Amino acid sequence: MKISLLMATYNGEKYIVEQLKSIYNQTVKPDEVLIADDVSNDRTVELIEKFIEQHDLKNWKLMINSSNKGYKKNFYDLIQQATGDVIFLSDQDDVWEKNKIELMTKELEKNAKIKSINAAVKYVDSEQSPIEVKLKPDFYNENLLHYRGNLGFLTSIPLASMIVANITPGCAMCFSKDIKEEFLETYDFTLPHDWHLNLLASIHGGCFFMNKVLVKYRIHANNAIGTKYGSNLRELILNYDRTLRSIGIKENLDILEVLREKYNFNDNSSLQAINYLETRYRFYKRPTIYKYFKMKSFPEYEYTTNKKGRLWDLLAVTRITDLAFKIVKN
Repeated sequence: MKISLLMATYNGEKYIVEQLKSIYNQTVKPDEVLIADDVSNDRTVELIEKFIEQHDLKNWKLMINSSNKGYKKNFYDLIQQATGDVIFLSDQDDVWEKNKIELMTKELEKNAKIKSINAAVKYVDSEQSPIEVKLKPDFYNENLLHYRGNLGFLTSIPLASMIVANITPGCAMCFSKDIKEEFLETYDFTLPHDWHLNLLASIHGGCFFMNKVLVKYRIHANNAIGTKYGSNLRELILNYDRTLRSIGIKENLDILEVLREKYNFNDNSSLQAINYLETRYRFYKRPTIYKYFKMKSFPEYEYTTNKKGRLWDLLAVTRITDLAFKIVKN
């Protein structure tokens, strides 16, 4: 089984060497490593070139984009170039456990049904010290994965769950070449690339979660998946801009409709998940108390919305939030 590893970089000089080392030290080595730098203006390229030269890595290739593409297009182009049977995605600032590639490829080799595997992550700070996260009921993987019941070592994730939210960062996933061409054909750069890949895998019944921490996911100023709302009141208010939220949900619904037409998925759970997103979209377009309680009646609402979000949605009905937006934007 040929293994490809893809890394997109941009101004990552601070942590890039640690990540390169964690890839180099894998118990199972990738057959090709493709790195695309998105026109960094720091020492990222210099450090990568030096690492490749020092370790005489003939199968590692560094490419420098002619212009800044953004992370979605950068990864898309890398996936297009990958030749492996299994493809790993890598960020520039995390640290992989030594047996990450070994464990994940072993499961793919055992079961042809598997199209993507998503490993668990552990949040760490800039110095790799663990960040403790209190898990909510029925949540796993630093509160990224909602699942009722006990997870085994490898658990199939249904399409309905993937429609509502992704389950782990892309740096913790790998996928089979079986869905590569489907991704290249259907990806429209709306969703993050890793979420789109997991959607395709789940459509085929092949999206799995591996309940083992294989990535130290670094939380810092430029990479804050676990702390995206910040503590600044202005940032908090702007984050809950219902106009932007409605646009985002509508874009997600549009790509889901394309996938539904192509793959004809009509199971009740998936349709309910889509109905939930449609209800949420209608609420953000024009909040009313009726729409609020209808949205709140979906079980998906409770596990995808935190306490601040639920309070903000309730306040949106009174239009207090609209006034807050006007104040902070002026």
